[in-house]
Amino acid sequence: MSRVAISGFASLDHVIVLDGAVTPGRTTTILSRPREAWPRLGGGPAYVAQALVVGTQITASPISWVGDDPEGASYAARLQQAGVDASGLSAVAGGRTPASVMAYDASGDCAVLYHPGIPGDIRLSDNQRALIQRADWLCVTIGPLPATTALLDLLRDDQRLAWIVKNDPRVMTDALRARLAARADVIFCNGSERGLLPAATPRQIVIETRGATGAHFQCGDEGLLVPTTPIAVTDPTGAGDTFAGGVLSALVQGETDLHVLGEAGHRAARRLLAHRQSEDPTGRPHG
Repeated sequence: MSRVAISGFASLDHVIVLDGAVTPGRTTTILSRPREAWPRLGGGPAYVAQALVVGTQITASPISWVGDDPEGASYAARLQQAGVDASGLSAVAGGRTPASVMAYDASGDCAVLYHPGIPGDIRLSDNQRALIQRADWLCVTIGPLPATTALLDLLRDDQRLAWIVKNDPRVMTDALRARLAARADVIFCNGSERGLLPAATPRQIVIETRGATGAHFQCGDEGLLVPTTPIAVTDPTGAGDTFAGGVLSALVQGETDLHVLGEAGHRAARRLLAHRQSEDPTGRPHG
């Protein structure tokens, strides 16, 4: 059985759809507040892990932090209900479980309000270090700077690393970005994030997501666009991380064909978006 540890921030997401932009001094009406998204399990590690475990024997362990509050206990329980190993969650004494409010306006634009709830200098616990050292694959999403740095220090040569790029200067310094870019076996990014990366090495797979168009895979001299079929949703949050989880699931199980990897990622993202569409049929096209 393969083990994957996924590091990054947790979040309980609260999604609302508004009848217009939020303007001081004016009431904005909430048109919808999906039951399953008030709150909903969120954060990059949760989305990646859920995609990894669908139909596989992979053990997926988010390395993340919640408060020692009822919301933190709920977060762990939701992971377990999804078949995800919650033992890598660390409950921070006196902390509050991170939460996001995602407010979509009539045009489809989203304003995100995020409350971290935990100290920015949080570090890996002994249990988290042990999970990282036992893993076959590590996946880094955006997370606390000291913890991400420590994870890289723990990596052995035989462990494989996937990196989901996010442009957040608060926790992703130039030095850390350079270390991740040099060490990663697989890199996921979008078009704007691709410009933050150095030229890939021949051994690396660089995957650039392109929304409703699909995803472009580059490995050495081989480049391939794997198209997808757009699905109309109002709330595509998590689709990119879920796509990455689908690709990783195939990689962990030994797949190397770029087209097959792309299809695995698109299949995972479509599963997520189709569920969202069934809750809100008035969405907008997304890959």
